[in-house]
Amino acid sequence: MFQKAQCWLIAALACIAVNGGPASAGVADRTVVVALFDGFAPAMVKSTDTPNLDRMQAEGAWSHRLAPVFPSVSLTNHVSFTTGCWPAGHGILSNIFFDPKRGRFDHSYDADWRTGCETMWEAAERQGVVAAALQIAGRGSGTRGKLATHANWPRPHMTDDQVVERAVELLSMKGADRPRLIALYFTGPDGTAHRTGTLSANTLTVVRRSDAIVGKLMKAIRALPREREATLIVGTDHGLMDVGPLINIARIMNKHEIKGRVAAAGASAYIYLNKNENVARVERVLKGYNSAFDVYRRGSHPAFAKLGTGPRAGDFLLVAKPPHWIEGPEVFPDYAHMLGVTTVWPEIFTPPVSVQRAAHGYDPATVTQMHGIFYAWGAGVAKGKRVGRIDIVDVHPTVMELLGLKPGKGAKGKALALGR
Repeated sequence: MFQKAQCWLIAALACIAVNGGPASAGVADRTVVVALFDGFAPAMVKSTDTPNLDRMQAEGAWSHRLAPVFPSVSLTNHVSFTTGCWPAGHGILSNIFFDPKRGRFDHSYDADWRTGCETMWEAAERQGVVAAALQIAGRGSGTRGKLATHANWPRPHMTDDQVVERAVELLSMKGADRPRLIALYFTGPDGTAHRTGTLSANTLTVVRRSDAIVGKLMKAIRALPREREATLIVGTDHGLMDVGPLINIARIMNKHEIKGRVAAAGASAYIYLNKNENVARVERVLKGYNSAFDVYRRGSHPAFAKLGTGPRAGDFLLVAKPPHWIEGPEVFPDYAHMLGVTTVWPEIFTPPVSVQRAAHGYDPATVTQMHGIFYAWGAGVAKGKRVGRIDIVDVHPTVMELLGLKPGKGAKGKALALGR
């Protein structure tokens, strides 16, 4: 009997040691905070002081090889990050595209544009877990309203400071409406890097400001009662690289009398031809610019472009070759249009006054500057664990596993092994 009692005691102590002691809440009551920063390249972390990200790296798991989906632009990757789906599954094929029924998509956060898949907060709420989604794409729907218990949909718009302040409040909440999933979007270095360069002084100032936001989230998590455990996930949608000549796609279409519409963003463009336009002729014309971009017909996309074959993908996909970049006519100021930028200016040129110094959107398999940062810290995460290459679609199932929930409908990614 004494030996049996000893065995039982040893087993019980071992269980306590593995699970963190009797005060540990466990997965069933764990809170997961997910912070998505726009345009956070690993080179930025290496180029300035980021004490809070450094602490996450030392005390948690991390990777500087978070690979976005193609095209490596914001909205496509916001949705792949939060749903775990490739673009063919969720339907957000770029920052700008055309849909034959809905018309022109232009950086919309409305979940009604998705053609499938579930965000992590929709999947959590469906499984009975209260969630929050602040300032992040897909947090609401024009037809269904807000898609998380706590969401700033359709308004008000929130600044980065307001988002982190509200996140800290949500973490300290008590009662039935306390969210166990808190998904946040921060503007990050993206906009400043576009205007001033990937590693400019202005960009690195924003990097340090973003790191301070991470510090506030970590402090709020450390302040939680001992019986409540939490995990912080920090990621991004893409990296960036400095660029040179601009592909003036509207000028190319005008010069060769190509009848149709163009939707361009960063390093790729879709061309939607008018019904009677000669597809073979247009293909010959476009391939004449093969020093600047590659041309693919719909249905013959390269393996890295998981875009599907629906009408949103246009008749042609153009993919710029670095350091070229491609944008539609809307990127130019009014005076450039008055001076004939789409009618008499060169088809490919370096803007005399920089419209954009850094860009993204390239194939992440070959242009590794498109890769971004990923950090995980807190409950369920090993200390000092370096993770290899991560597909952005793996973030969603990883978050759901940390919550003890099943991935959302249509998710294709795989949960990362963040524990020991």
